[in-house]
Amino acid sequence: MAEQTDSQVHFDDESESLRKTLEQMRKEAEEELTRLSTRLAEREFAPDSSIATATERLALQQEMMMLQQTLEAKEQALDHITEECRRLEDELEDHNIAFDSLKKEVDRKDKSLREAQAEAERLRQELAEAKRAVAARPVPQPAPVIVNEKPRKTSVWLLVGAGLLFVLLSLAAVTFLYLIWERIELPLPSIQPRAESPAPDAIVLDPSEPGATGPPGMDAPPAAISANRLTRAPRIHQDRLRDGVPGPAMVVLDGGAFQMGYNSLSGEDFGPAHRVEPRPFMIGAHEVTFLEYDRFARATGLEPPDDRGWGRGTRPVVGVTWNQATDYAAWLSRQTNQRYRLPTEAEWEFAARAGTESPFWWGSNPERNRAACLDCGSQWDNRSTAPVMSFPSNPFGLYDTAGNAMEWVADCYEASYQGAPTDGGARLDGDCPSRVARGGAFNKPSALMRVHVRARFAPETELNMLGFRIARDS
Repeated sequence: MAEQTDSQVHFDDESESLRKTLEQMRKEAEEELTRLSTRLAEREFAPDSSIATATERLALQQEMMMLQQTLEAKEQALDHITEECRRLEDELEDHNIAFDSLKKEVDRKDKSLREAQAEAERLRQELAEAKRAVAARPVPQPAPVIVNEKPRKTSVWLLVGAGLLFVLLSLAAVTFLYLIWERIELPLPSIQPRAESPAPDAIVLDPSEPGATGPPGMDAPPAAISANRLTRAPRIHQDRLRDGVPGPAMVVLDGGAFQMGYNSLSGEDFGPAHRVEPRPFMIGAHEVTFLEYDRFARATGLEPPDDRGWGRGTRPVVGVTWNQATDYAAWLSRQTNQRYRLPTEAEWEFAARAGTESPFWWGSNPERNRAACLDCGSQWDNRSTAPVMSFPSNPFGLYDTAGNAMEWVADCYEASYQGAPTDGGARLDGDCPSRVARGGAFNKPSALMRVHVRARFAPETELNMLGFRIARDS
């Protein structure tokens, strides 16, 4: 374990050094491009009076041509650097995935070894107690010889039984120690980029079996709960509306610290990674459905959004603007006397990660039929949204945080997390021309479902893949 820790530290140091070197090269290339562009512009708009002869004009034209060629070469170099950054980023991610897998395997084997040692110790104690019990029994005295009477065989059978017990216990101990030897071998997994099998500890609940239910008020969906991440069932809370109808099913979360975002060599907008500590809050177990939103539309006299012919009911509502989503939350607040709202971007990522650190809550690769997206292998891929809760929930009990409908959040969009709140609050600085959306969609590639990936839209945007889920203060 110490050697693996040193190797990881060395690998992280090299990664950080490489990241800084490439970033410096990128900055130098951008500065050179700016300088060449400025120089080319100055030459292009130079007054004709400064050119005295045809020879000077020809020389100037040649210099401008060389500057243009140099500028194009620098732009190509910058594109190459950016592409190399992306490639190295993918390579680093592959190595990190392999290291994490190796570390988990070593931890599992170490735990198995400790359990085996404890079991061996227990067997040794039982064997010692059996020996002491045999030794403590009194040695039978020879019976007096009686004429015409059969000799007693009790003491002989007692000794035979004790011997057999000792032999059986010895065989059991040898067998167990052999099993221990077989279990504590530690084969090192080979590093295979972009390949990861499903977690062996995933427990899939069949909805046909007793107890396999989702949030109250919904049909029983398939559900997957990771045994090493979730020690209790999700806490579901539902407020009553004024007419007595149950409100949306909300998962109660205690908050806590996590690492938000991802450090990208190619300068994407989901960095830098930073520590955030959201306070306790509640968040919708699934995306707001047409059934829930239509109730609001009827109560307020709004025209219901179009379902594109896919069906309403338990499908996620789409085609709503950011303002319409916040209006729905405000209506819920009036109906329940509680503060409903859109989740902040930090709250959304905290809930979607569900205590994991991988790109998807189930692991590092998209995997087939885990969600609805362009290339997820589901029956809804690139066709329509799926009814909510059609796929397994994450360890916190949330459905469809990856794929299906992209979800509005409360924050204004900024191209970097520099200066972002660290308490889980929404980022509302600037004039806010764009709002953030999260989670990917049924018609978007699986790469956009990664838990740290962001999207931005104008608040008045209406799209057939853009919906929302709600949050509530605890």
